[in-house]
Amino acid sequence: MPKLSTTRDDAPAYLARYEARRSEPQVETAAAGEPAFVARARHRATQRALADLDHVDAPPGRTPAFARETVAPRELEWPESLRRRVTGSTDVRLIRHGQTQGYIADSALTALGRWQAHRKGQDLAKGIADGGVARVLYAPTARARETAFALAEGLHQAVARYGIIGATVEEPVAVDAFRNFQVWFNGRELDVTAAFQEFAEMLEGYERHAGGDRPGWMVEMDRFYRIQFAGGDPITLWLNVPSHWVEPPSAVVRRYWAGIVEEVRAAPAGARVFVCSHSGPMRALAAAAVGHDPGEPHNVEDVRIRVADDLEHATLTYRGRAMELDIPTAVTPSWAVS
Repeated sequence: MPKLSTTRDDAPAYLARYEARRSEPQVETAAAGEPAFVARARHRATQRALADLDHVDAPPGRTPAFARETVAPRELEWPESLRRRVTGSTDVRLIRHGQTQGYIADSALTALGRWQAHRKGQDLAKGIADGGVARVLYAPTARARETAFALAEGLHQAVARYGIIGATVEEPVAVDAFRNFQVWFNGRELDVTAAFQEFAEMLEGYERHAGGDRPGWMVEMDRFYRIQFAGGDPITLWLNVPSHWVEPPSAVVRRYWAGIVEEVRAAPAGARVFVCSHSGPMRALAAAAVGHDPGEPHNVEDVRIRVADDLEHATLTYRGRAMELDIPTAVTPSWAVS
C-alpha cells in the first residue's frame, strides 16, 4: 500500500476561497458612504440573479434590481443620525425556540434543542456589561418555555465564565403578548400545534360517518396541516392568504409590538430583553419591517430590535438587513381596534 503524504503545501479550501475573492475585480461603491464590502455583496447578488434568469424554471421576482436591493450583508454601517439613536436604545431579541420533538402537539424540546438554547445563552452573555440586567421572557408554550430556561442557564454559566461583575439574569417569565398566532378552534382560541390532536379526531369523525359539511374553521385548519405534512411551508400560507379563522399577521405584529414596548418600559435602564418565541410572529414582524418575507428563522436564530428611548421608533435587524421604523402601536387606526 503506498504511503500517503502527511504534509501539504496547497492552501486550505477556506483560504483558497478567500484568495479567489480577493482577486475579483473591485466593484465601485454604488452609493455615497456605502462600504466597499456592501457594494461587492450587492454586485454578487446581481450576478446570481442574472444566472438564475437563464433557466426556464427560475423563481419569480429574481430580477437583478430585486436581488441587489434585498441582499443582506452580514455587517452594517450605521449612518451617524441613526447611530446616535441606536446607541441609546434598549436591545430586544426575539429568539425562535430550539429544535422541538414535533408540531402535532405542544411538544417539548429535543436534547439538541436544549443544547441550542443553552449555547445561545452563552453567546448572548457576551453583550452584557458589568452590572447589566438580562430579562428572559417566553411565549406560553412548552417549547418556548424550555428554550427560555435553557437560555437562562447558558447566560448564568457565561456570566460566571467571562467574569461579568454584578450582572443579573432574571428568572424566565411567560408573557401572553408573545404567544404564537392563534386559530379559532371549535369556539376556542388555541395555539396551532396544541389544536392538532383534537382536530384530527374530529376530522376522522366527519370522514368516517359522512357527518355533513365541515365548518369553515375546520376547512382552514385542514389546509394548514396538509401543507405542513406535505413538507411545505404553512407559515407562507398564513402570511399571504387572508383567513377568517386564523389570527391575521397584522394583528400578531401589533400585539408583539405592544408587548415589546411594555417590557422595555418596565425594564431597568440598560437592560437587555430576550424573548423566546415562534417563527410565525418573527417572520411577520420582519416582513412588516423590510417589505418582503425574509424567510424562516432557524432554531434559536433571532430578530434583533433596538427600541429608542421615546418608545415610538426602533430599528429591526434580521439576517443582516436593518430597517428603521415607527412602532405601529404608537398610533392606533380604527381598523386596528378590536
